[in-house]
Amino acid sequence: MAWSLYLVWGIVANYYYAVTTPPGSVLDGLAAENEGTHFQDVLMEMETFTEFPPTCKRCHLPKPERTHHCSVCKKCILKYDHHCPWIHNCVGHFNHRYFLMFLTYLTTACIYFVYMGIGPFMLMAESEENLAIWPYRMPKGLVAFSEVLACAIGLAVGGMGCWHWYLTLTAQTTLEQYNNNYIKGICKKKGDRFSNMYDFGIIGNLLDFFNIGRRGPWYTAFLPLRIPPIGNGKRFDKGGRGYVLDFGPDDEDDLV
Repeated sequence: MAWSLYLVWGIVANYYYAVTTPPGSVLDGLAAENEGTHFQDVLMEMETFTEFPPTCKRCHLPKPERTHHCSVCKKCILKYDHHCPWIHNCVGHFNHRYFLMFLTYLTTACIYFVYMGIGPFMLMAESEENLAIWPYRMPKGLVAFSEVLACAIGLAVGGMGCWHWYLTLTAQTTLEQYNNNYIKGICKKKGDRFSNMYDFGIIGNLLDFFNIGRRGPWYTAFLPLRIPPIGNGKRFDKGGRGYVLDFGPDDEDDLV
């Protein structure tokens, strides 16, 4: 009972956090009233001193690193991963943790449910004689439906959860993974090796993602608590050397 309640708490709490927590936008935390002041404040917060800072072509605001414009929300999202219709929200810097843990708890609950229900399900499938004596309170049809539904949800959500765990362990977002694969292909043609500048190794990436050591102890990663991520989402520490594309006249065919 305690384990079941823990799983339910994890599913409901993380889903609620993922839905209600803003993913983070460029203008978060700014109190200016006009657009010009917004632009200057964002530059100061980004600590960008280049002559031509990156600017979003759609909302015409400075574009911090790892930020992308969401065509659904009509604004730039910090550390943008994707827009999720199931939470009616973008998955970004401030709610990525809750989205990942919601997938994790839900997948774990489906596996647990299938394991606990396999006995009654197999009892139904053995013979018609066993159906006459049904020792469970749950109706037979509901047992079969729930078992099949748990398998389907577990496979679908589990596959997505594994994908996002891979991205977390490699310090990437969904959008960055596609871009990195493209750059890897170009690096391979040039005889160079691609290195993700935000990658601190598996352990370092987990500590940063769950804000362990700075905000809370290690066991907070297993508790559905509202713990904010490290930083403001506009500047990130860099572990790898990264790779900067330098296209020449012969590289124009590589551009997409």
